[in-house]
Amino acid sequence: MFSNLQETAMFNVTGKSCPYKNWTSVARASCINPDHFHCLKDEYDRIGWVCTEPIWVEKGTCPTYNVVAKKLDYVACAKRRCPPYNYRSNEINVEHSCRYTLGIDSSTTIAADSSNRDSSFLPIFITLPLIIIVLIIVATMFYFHRRKQHSEMLPPELELMNLINEDSEKSAKETHVSFEKAKHYLEEKNRVVITGVQGTGKTFLAESLVSELEKEIRKLKKMWISSLSQLLEEKSKTTRNAYLYILDDIFYELQLEAEFHETLTIVNDFLKKSTEICIIITMPSYIWRKHIALFSKAGLDDVHIDLNERNDSEKRSIMKQLMSQHIINPNNASLFSKAENLLLGKTLFKTIGFPAVISWICKKPQEVEAWELLSNPLQKMSEEIEELKQSHKTNERRKYVILSYITFHDGILDQSDVDTPLLHSLIEMFAPGFQEEDLNQYAKGMVGEYLMEIKEGVYKIDLNIWTKLVFVSVAKENLRFAEEKYKNSPRHIINVEDCPRDLNKAYPECFIEVNPRNRFEKSHLPH
Repeated sequence: MFSNLQETAMFNVTGKSCPYKNWTSVARASCINPDHFHCLKDEYDRIGWVCTEPIWVEKGTCPTYNVVAKKLDYVACAKRRCPPYNYRSNEINVEHSCRYTLGIDSSTTIAADSSNRDSSFLPIFITLPLIIIVLIIVATMFYFHRRKQHSEMLPPELELMNLINEDSEKSAKETHVSFEKAKHYLEEKNRVVITGVQGTGKTFLAESLVSELEKEIRKLKKMWISSLSQLLEEKSKTTRNAYLYILDDIFYELQLEAEFHETLTIVNDFLKKSTEICIIITMPSYIWRKHIALFSKAGLDDVHIDLNERNDSEKRSIMKQLMSQHIINPNNASLFSKAENLLLGKTLFKTIGFPAVISWICKKPQEVEAWELLSNPLQKMSEEIEELKQSHKTNERRKYVILSYITFHDGILDQSDVDTPLLHSLIEMFAPGFQEEDLNQYAKGMVGEYLMEIKEGVYKIDLNIWTKLVFVSVAKENLRFAEEKYKNSPRHIINVEDCPRDLNKAYPECFIEVNPRNRFEKSHLPH
């Protein structure tokens, strides 16, 4: 029976199915730490439970408990519908092939597919099942047609990050607390404010909400606004041209006090005059915390989502999805398992978001220890960019040129439409001898490392944080060039006397301080 509270790795044979329907209550009654509760089979094919720390199980396998060795292990999945992703050993929403229940003919039979169970309910008459089959085929064709149309409308980041396999969507959605909470605010109050440090997925969550609304509202009219000038132009119109507005990072860390107050006044006025319109606002945690009293006065704290405060279940879900996307092998999965307590810690890193860190680590060579990267991930990422710039290897410097080009060219590299003067300036500064005709070859080789390919010959940087770090790196080399070629340079360059001390300590890798008196003395433009 599932009753004696314990935390020892003793396998308790139950002689009955695993308690999938009341897993949480049984786990609390059985283990001191409910997260350690497992119900699975041992090497003798017996169903039982044990309290032990979970491990990561490789895709295509099922967890088992080795009674002799007193440890968790996994074996090849012998059934259909095997898990197509790495997962935790006590994941209760795993595929049916790895769920253990008692069968009719055997005391330790792995649960059969639901399609087999349904066969007992076939009606006597032949006509009814034939009609049902036809309806299922039609419904399936319609579903996939609509799904294809929807996927074609997804923005590139959302399309890339749509990582969850069809059969694991339910388990992932159950832990997407932030999404469900944001969706609730948007449905009930027409407003949601999403905050977080860089790399927490603020824009991605906004895109997910947009995608959800597009399912419900045909031909949804939406508008993305990322600057004060855009907002002023839209605010001046007598009628609203969209049902949904996304004010994406209209507030930013280096925003001077006067500009912040002007922006907030305009945003508040826009909100008051658009009560029937849905509005999503994203902003950095630094700005939210600094001006929390003003935001609360405007009532925005009532619709606030803080992505820095994701719970462990949501973080584990994100980790599983990213590991699945990057096809993590067993060695890397073991590395993540060992570093899990560090990764889920609340005080480990405060200047970069959990999803960005996990995605970055997933791409590192397996011989790199995760905890070496986690001491200060933002600094390590900045050092990685500098190593590309200073490398003696030609290939590494050419990677740096491509990252710089995309950063300074509105985030896109289109092989069929290259800004030749910009590219040649960057080549002259950082990788002399790099030929434009080799651009696509090198960019394609960077897919999965730094880039994603939106469509054939069109690339963008996969993590927004790389854009900030690359800009700062180029600006340190040639400040005048960086200011003249990058339209958002004020978001990353600030005069020394204007820079807040706390910001200087928190984000030194993501902006550059300058002295206005000798601002361009050391800068030069390429010939």
